[in-house]
Amino acid sequence: MQRRNRRAGVEDRWRRADGNPTARAGKGRRWLARFVDDQGKEHTKSFPRKVEAQAWLDEVTASQVTGTYVAPMAGRITVAELHPKWLTTQSHLKETTAATRGYTWPAHVEPRWGAVAVADVQTTDIKSWVKDLVDSGAGAATIENAVSILRQILEMAVEDRRIVRNPCAGIKLPRRTHRVRGYLTHQQVEMLAAAVEANATVVRFLAYTGLRWGEMAALQVRDIDVLRRRVHIRQAVAEVRGRLVWSTPKSHEKRSVPFPAFLADEMAALMVGKSRDDLVFTAPEGGVLRVSTWRPRVFSKAVKTLMVATDDYPAVTPHDLRHTAASLAISAGANVKAVQTMLGHASAVLTLDTYADLFPDDLEQVAVALDEARASSLKSVADQLRTG
Repeated sequence: MQRRNRRAGVEDRWRRADGNPTARAGKGRRWLARFVDDQGKEHTKSFPRKVEAQAWLDEVTASQVTGTYVAPMAGRITVAELHPKWLTTQSHLKETTAATRGYTWPAHVEPRWGAVAVADVQTTDIKSWVKDLVDSGAGAATIENAVSILRQILEMAVEDRRIVRNPCAGIKLPRRTHRVRGYLTHQQVEMLAAAVEANATVVRFLAYTGLRWGEMAALQVRDIDVLRRRVHIRQAVAEVRGRLVWSTPKSHEKRSVPFPAFLADEMAALMVGKSRDDLVFTAPEGGVLRVSTWRPRVFSKAVKTLMVATDDYPAVTPHDLRHTAASLAISAGANVKAVQTMLGHASAVLTLDTYADLFPDDLEQVAVALDEARASSLKSVADQLRTG
C-alpha cells in the first residue's frame, strides 16, 4: 500500500499496536498526525504529545469540511508571481484606469511586495508601508491605488485558497485633502473668456455646463441640440501616454446637460459647415482639442495675465471651470439633484460631499425656518385656546 493512501489519523512512532517499542522509540517527536488533501497529497506533522497532534488534525479536518483549508505550500507563491494572473482579471477597466495602475505597480507595489510570499504578508507590515508612502510624500490617490492593487492580488489568493484571509482588510488610508478651489464669478469667467480670445467659447461652455474636459473634447455636432439648448454626453476622450483613448463618460452613464441661452449662437457658430459626425471643439490645426497642449499654451498664459492685472483673480485650472459651473448653479438656486445630474456624479451624496463649502447658509436657513414654524404653530394653539 502506498503511503499516501493510508488513512488519516495520529500514529505513535515509539510503540507498536501490541505495545512493543519500535526502532524509533525515544527518538524525535513521538506522535505523527497525517491527512490526505483533496488533491490526494499526504501531509504529516510531528508533535511531542498526542493531544497536540489530534488537535492539529481536528483543525485541518474542520477547515476541509468548511472549505477554508489552505495547503501548506500554497501560500509560498509571491505577490509578483500572482500579478500577471491578476492583470488578466482587469479587462473591464477603462484604459485610463489601467494606465494609472500600470504606473503604480512598478513604482510603489512591486518594490515592497513583489518578492514576498502571499502567506508572509502581514497586516502590520502593510500599515507600516502605508505610513512610509505618506512620509515619502505620496498623495492620497496614489496610496489608494497602490493598496488597491495589493488588496486585489491578495483577495485573488484567498479565492484560490492560498491564504485564509486578506491581510489588507481593515487598512485605513489617508484622507484626500482637496486644494482650495478657484470658483470664478460671472465677471471673472467673462474676463477669462476675453483673455483666451479665439477660445472664449471653450471657457464659457465649461464654466456654464460643468462638463469634464474629456466630455467636452469628445462632443460631436449630433450631440448639440441648439433649439432645446441641450448637450448629450455619450462619450469621452482622454490622453494615455500621448495616445487618445475614447470611452464612455465617467461612471459609464450618458446624460443630458442644459446650457444657457446666451451660448446658443456661439455653439451654432462652431458647427457651421460641419457634418453630424464632426467634433464641435477642435484644435487650431484640426482634430481633438487636447488639454495637455491647450492648458500651457492658452489657458495658463491668460490666467497669469489676469492675476497680474487684478489683485484678487484666483489661480485656476481648466478643471476649476467645472467647479465654477457647480458654484454658479448653486448660487442661482439649483437643487442638489439638478447639480448632480449636470455634473454626472454617481449620487447626490457625492455632490454634497464635493461642494459642501458652497452651502454655508443652509443650516442657518433651516434654523430660521424651524423658528418660524414653531412660532406659527404656538400662535395657532394660543388662538384656539382664546376662542375656546
